[in-house]
Amino acid sequence: MSSAFGIEEIQGQERALVFLKKYSSQPDLLPPLLIFHGPEGTGKESAVERFIRHVLCLEGTSCGHCVSCRAFMHHSHPDIVWFPLEKNKQIAIGKEDNPEEFTIRWLIRTRLYYRPHLSKTRFIIIPDASLIGNEAETALLKSLEEAPFFTRFIFIVNDLEQLKETIVSRAVCIPFGYLPQQVIKELHNKNSIPYFPAKGGSMVSFDCPPAVLEQISQRINGNLRQPLDYLRLEEWILEYKEEHSDWKEDFSFKDFLDLIGLLLLQEFSKSDFDSNLPKMEAVFRFKEKLHERVHGQENIALSLLIHELSLLEQK
Repeated sequence: MSSAFGIEEIQGQERALVFLKKYSSQPDLLPPLLIFHGPEGTGKESAVERFIRHVLCLEGTSCGHCVSCRAFMHHSHPDIVWFPLEKNKQIAIGKEDNPEEFTIRWLIRTRLYYRPHLSKTRFIIIPDASLIGNEAETALLKSLEEAPFFTRFIFIVNDLEQLKETIVSRAVCIPFGYLPQQVIKELHNKNSIPYFPAKGGSMVSFDCPPAVLEQISQRINGNLRQPLDYLRLEEWILEYKEEHSDWKEDFSFKDFLDLIGLLLLQEFSKSDFDSNLPKMEAVFRFKEKLHERVHGQENIALSLLIHELSLLEQK
């Protein structure tokens, strides 16, 4: 990690920066709980890291040279409690006697009320607050209301609706949104990552290999001018379904169709937006059907989409 790791380097998140700059320059105003919320891949975790390093810095500048910054850079800062992120594993309340590490009772008994070692503030970070169990949440509420002045919580979550109102009402919520395309392009070029506009404003990488995405793009970009073109696209999709040895393990046919829907939306929004709006609405209905829990729905949804787009192309 570079010694230059300031919040001013955060790009495309102007609303979030209003809060981060205020609290980093005036840490005494920090509320007991901050919630960083917004879509996956928009830089919430990186922003949290930059923010807490700035606040914990003994110079108040994220200098990179003080004992606090050096400890942070070596992932050994004693005043940071960062809960591990294990997919779909809830954060439990913990046993009454000898609670397990990284449970709420462990946190309260061994970390919460003890003064920081290096800095003026201790941060407790939960990287996916939607995984806090009901019992754990109940135990945590009082600590959020009566947190010691030197302890501050940061929760990260993709959607505020994943949290209960009792948690959200006790927090200052810091919003993150999808990044502007120009920012995405610059970041990809800087890090030598292939850039695809269909990714939207997220830095999360596709599970689909770039070569597959390129093949889809070649069949869609500028090549859908008449009904027959849509039928050819459907034929290619169904044939390709059986020839996907280069797909990653977590990439399914449904994901493939979802990606095709995104590229169709991109194609239809390039020009004549108003006249192409019915086509885009058809794609949205298609994407909605994809996520219905009906066996074999993918092929049916695809056929309906191609039929509808073919009819619209004739008008």
